[in-house]
Amino acid sequence: MDTLVLIPAYKPDMRLSALAEKLCGEYKVLIVDDGGGAAFDDVFAASESFATVLRYPVNKGKGGAMKYGFARIRELFPDVKYVVTADADGQHTPEDIGKVADALREKNGLVLGSRAFTGKVPFRSKAGNTITRWVFAAASGAKVYDTQTGLRGFSTDHLEELSSLEGDRYEYEMTMLMYAAEKKIPIHEVRIETIYENDNESSHFNAVKDSFKIYSIIFKCSCILKYFASSVLAFLINYALFLLLLGFVFTGETALFGEGLLHTLVTAGHRECALVLAWIVSSFINFTLNRVWVFRSEVGVVKAAAEYYSLAIVSFLIKALLFELFVRLLSVPEWIAVPVSEAAMYIINYIVQKRFIFKKK
Repeated sequence: MDTLVLIPAYKPDMRLSALAEKLCGEYKVLIVDDGGGAAFDDVFAASESFATVLRYPVNKGKGGAMKYGFARIRELFPDVKYVVTADADGQHTPEDIGKVADALREKNGLVLGSRAFTGKVPFRSKAGNTITRWVFAAASGAKVYDTQTGLRGFSTDHLEELSSLEGDRYEYEMTMLMYAAEKKIPIHEVRIETIYENDNESSHFNAVKDSFKIYSIIFKCSCILKYFASSVLAFLINYALFLLLLGFVFTGETALFGEGLLHTLVTAGHRECALVLAWIVSSFINFTLNRVWVFRSEVGVVKAAAEYYSLAIVSFLIKALLFELFVRLLSVPEWIAVPVSEAAMYIINYIVQKRFIFKKK
């Protein structure tokens, strides 16, 4: 047996032992009791006839249970090559678990058991997965139809990094997807049956709390969303500071700079002075956020700053050329030319900063 099925279980019923019994002839089975308490001793006692059961007293959450199981697999099952995770509530049949296990032996990467969401599917489940699918695609650039499936398979080569990922509840599964997308680990999907028994009443998913954590993980792990937030913040700072400087410092009548040539230049070009100073401050904030928070770069500050501001100058010149091209040669209205030019350079700047300026070692 080269494949292990890991089942995190919190307050399960006898469907757990029934599933373990059906799987044990073909797979090694590891069940992690996620601190359900003594009331479920009989369920885990029945499961021990067909699986290895690990227990701890305090509930950690689904992600915590999965990571605990991952950390023990090499110790308990040194010969296992593949791991498939499955839910304990009857949503995953032995046949569908077998589909994922078979796909694992043929394909590298992460294999997902993907539901079609046909038939009697609770509205909150169908709507939630649809929204999350779109958000995940926008944030990661990867297309996954069923982002919330608990039926997943991967090689034991990934155990160490998966054990160290963030998240202890349902958000952990999203962290796994974001990690795979970031590391360019291939993600494959195989179609499985859609099963929701009794309107999925056995699920411990908290629609508000867990959804918030899932979307927080998407934002936290997504460079492009953080880059967008950093850019918007820089724009707001630039705009607000420009207005403040223009209204209270570079008013055209300032006496702060004494008299002489400097006073004449500042007075005559008060708008330009406010604009340049506001850009210097906002661009420095944007540079710092991009380096430390967005791309988490290890490149030296001086080198990164030199490249960042060189890109800023080139970007400004290209935007000006694009604007002239659209307006003068293509007769595009100015109100269209400006956002199109900005959007084009926004994408180019993101790619250049991620791949060259703030690249990770």
